This record gives sequence, C-alpha cells and structure tokens, in this order.
Amino acid sequence: MAEFKCYECDGNVRTGEKFTFTKKGPVHFDCFLSSKRKEISDEQKENLRVLSLLLDSELDHLLNILSIQNTSEELKEQIRLKYKDIEKAVGETTRLIYELS
Repeated sequence: MAEFKCYECDGNVRTGEKFTFTKKGPVHFDCFLSSKRKEISDEQKENLRVLSLLLDSELDHLLNILSIQNTSEELKEQIRLKYKDIEKAVGETTRLIYELS
C-alpha cells in the first residue's frame, strides 16, 4: 500500500482512503473540499457542490474496483484498464475543483 502526507492536514494518506492529487501534492478528499470552500467565491459554491459529488462518486468507484479480488488473469487486465480510465476522470474532476476561484 502506498502512503503519502496530506498537504492540508499533514496526516497520512493511504491507499484505500478517499484522496486525490493536485499541483500541491496528495490531499484527503475532505481536506481538499474543506480548504476549497474557504477559498472560493459565493458564486462558485454550487459548482463546488456539484463537482464534489462527482469526485466523491468517482473515488467510491475506484475504491470498489480496488476491492475486487480473485479474478482470472484475463479479467485482471480489463479491471486495470477500467481503473486507469476512472483514475483519469478523478484527475480531471480534481483539476476542475482546483481551478475554481
């Protein structure tokens, strides 16, 4: 399992937890949204709410994929590819949130 430091709370970030990466580094999902809420204008709060729901769903999906076990070798490759697709979506949603002002 990988382990990082959250740049917001300085706590450990581990595989199996909800977290993402920004230009600043690894950050817990909750820490990321909490700090972003304090930074953005009131006009952007609804956009943050919608994007945070999307990111939460994407991260849940990643965690569900990580929990899949006992699959055939041929299926493992398909699961890995699906994981990469969702990981890319997480990155894109994180970027949209990061760029809110």
